Amino acid sequence: MNDVMALLLSDTYKQCHDRMYPKGLTKLVSYWVPRRSMLKHQDKMVFFGLQAFIKEYLIGYFNDNFFGKTEEDVVSQYKETMNIQIGDGNYDIDKIVQLHRLGYLPLEIRALPEGTMVTMGIPCIEITNTHENFAWLVQWIECILQVELWKPCCHATIGNMYRNIADYWYDKTTDGMSGKLACADFGMRGMSCMDEAVRCSASWLLSFDKTSTIPAISYIDKYYNANCREEGIGIGAVSTEHSVMGANFSVDGDEITFVKRLLTELYPNTSFSMVSDTYDYWNMINNILPQCKEEIMNHHGKLLVRPDSGDIVDISVKTVEKLWEIFGGTTNSKGYKVLDPHIGIIYGDGCTLSNVDTIWRELEKRGFAANNIAYGVGAFCFTAIVEDGKLIVATRDTFGIAMKATYGIINGEKVMIYKDPKTDTSHLKKSHKGCCRVYEEDGQLKCQDQLMEMSDDSLLTTVFKDGAFVREDTFLDIRERLNGI
Repeated sequence: MNDVMALLLSDTYKQCHDRMYPKGLTKLVSYWVPRRSMLKHQDKMVFFGLQAFIKEYLIGYFNDNFFGKTEEDVVSQYKETMNIQIGDGNYDIDKIVQLHRLGYLPLEIRALPEGTMVTMGIPCIEITNTHENFAWLVQWIECILQVELWKPCCHATIGNMYRNIADYWYDKTTDGMSGKLACADFGMRGMSCMDEAVRCSASWLLSFDKTSTIPAISYIDKYYNANCREEGIGIGAVSTEHSVMGANFSVDGDEITFVKRLLTELYPNTSFSMVSDTYDYWNMINNILPQCKEEIMNHHGKLLVRPDSGDIVDISVKTVEKLWEIFGGTTNSKGYKVLDPHIGIIYGDGCTLSNVDTIWRELEKRGFAANNIAYGVGAFCFTAIVEDGKLIVATRDTFGIAMKATYGIINGEKVMIYKDPKTDTSHLKKSHKGCCRVYEEDGQLKCQDQLMEMSDDSLLTTVFKDGAFVREDTFLDIRERLNGI
């Protein structure tokens, strides 16, 4: 996609609408809105990803693949592609030429601050044109905006849901520890492409410090003015995998030899996790670890055993109990047991919201603090949410995100634009009408629509105008806004 002309980054019908709008349309205003949550227990969405989208596409990509190309190249690629799509004569080339000669995107984007928890029905983004010849460009941007933005918002919301559970159990059972180290992103290999993996992990890191998706670090630094190294964001871990365990077993003829080598030779001063169910998990816990107790207790770090199969709740709880029996620990100020700092458990398979919450609840019943176990959250948990036994796949419809034009100026007359299908009995698709003002009342976001001009008294403030950034956030700003971290 890196050499596709920027104005072709849409679906087909966006290329036709410029000639379909009423003659004399000089102004269009549209809003990007999460309309309704499919989740019974989550009625707000985390707004995140706009700044990266603007930098990467509206500035970087357009400069490289539209304004930075010759007019001849732009027109040639546009004609060649659209002739295949809808045929010569069914599209207009003048708009492309005029925009290229203008030299910048004549748009103004106003938005809520990223990291805002947005109530359903509240506009997150307002888009309008700043040049009367380019009202068509407002709705053209919908496809590229949607494809790049809805999923980071979903992933950031899912991460926040995990963080809320972690904070609850950490507040209840630990000595003032933060839940931001309780869970790590393990989802990279299960994503559809590298771009998705990076955006997902960046969204996750709004709520947690740990990830196994390395390129998320440079993404956050580049697009959100961060310094992950100094700020402790993007922490990974030394860990084995089954090929490592199996290869050593084929040489040693046992598992204990490699366990001891990890502790004394390879990582004597570093914490690490060790996948422990390659063969017989309970043999590892009940027999091998006790034989390595001296090496574990003299190790300058923590050994985290990692189950990778089976009943996650049953195995997690029984493992913590067994490790306490073997290695002991302390009791914290709240009266909960904490394993010796040389030993622990991390689970990286099946860590759904429900499972994670259930494990912490069961541990609490048995007198164990939440920080005795950590989790690696995989791609399934970013792709679907299990809620009350119902599987809800994360899509643009999870929060009903849509972008609709609601206001225009036609031949000098201000008009309201809206949709309200009678067949839509759920009223999901009913849009706002006219310009919108977003404000806060009693701690809740509210929206006033049916205004006949854009509001200067709105929480939607300008972030992009005429090809340039106007307001930027740092990653730390956004994390603080969302989670207070």
